[in-house]
Amino acid sequence: MNLLKELYLTNGKSGHEEPIKAIAWREMSQLDAVVEEDDFGNMFIVKGKASKYACVVAHLDEVHIPCDKRLVEHDGMISAEDFDGQPVGIGADDKNGIWIALRLLHEVDTLKVAFFVQEEKDGDLAGCRGSKACDIGWFDDVRYIIQCDRKGNSDIVTFSEKADIRLCDDGFIPENIRTKYGYMPANGGSTDVVALKRRGLPIPCCNISCGYYNAHTEKEYTVVSELYNCYVFVKAIVESV
Repeated sequence: MNLLKELYLTNGKSGHEEPIKAIAWREMSQLDAVVEEDDFGNMFIVKGKASKYACVVAHLDEVHIPCDKRLVEHDGMISAEDFDGQPVGIGADDKNGIWIALRLLHEVDTLKVAFFVQEEKDGDLAGCRGSKACDIGWFDDVRYIIQCDRKGNSDIVTFSEKADIRLCDDGFIPENIRTKYGYMPANGGSTDVVALKRRGLPIPCCNISCGYYNAHTEKEYTVVSELYNCYVFVKAIVESV
């Protein structure tokens, strides 16, 4: 969990994602992968050769004001506090998703990963700015996209209520895999996969719970066992769907 803790301790306010991006670049330097960055600052990674790829995406930014912090671990949960002992956010939305994507890149043979910048709303700026600006043609050889950017431990967001848009059929992920890891279809809000679908992306997409709670608040925390369950769930999908 050292990488996860490093991510939590690294500030990545929306529009200032370079410290988080540096961690991703470092991890990619250990792999035989093609890494590109577009003019907007999004990162695109291809590992292995395939006619059609599974794809996992996450966003590099968080909402929290940058500060020095220390992690607090208790009863299988991770949160943070500043050096005055006041609770502060860890940016688990979406550092949990980043951690899952980076770990998958180390452990599976073929995968595409996109790391988007500026997903969070920032003042008067709307969210999902990176995914709205990217070259959607990069996904032409992708068979589906999974994003791990959902609170809790059991949701597969297949329909975005906010955007009134279907991301995928409820049966996109086989029931035997869903039930093994305790997941079920749900309605949810907006994130990068929703922005991509609104742009006309025709392939199945979904957003999956990855073990964080109280996002965007100083009381944000992660249940580590739930994050790990999300990781093995997504790995099972990538290796079989």
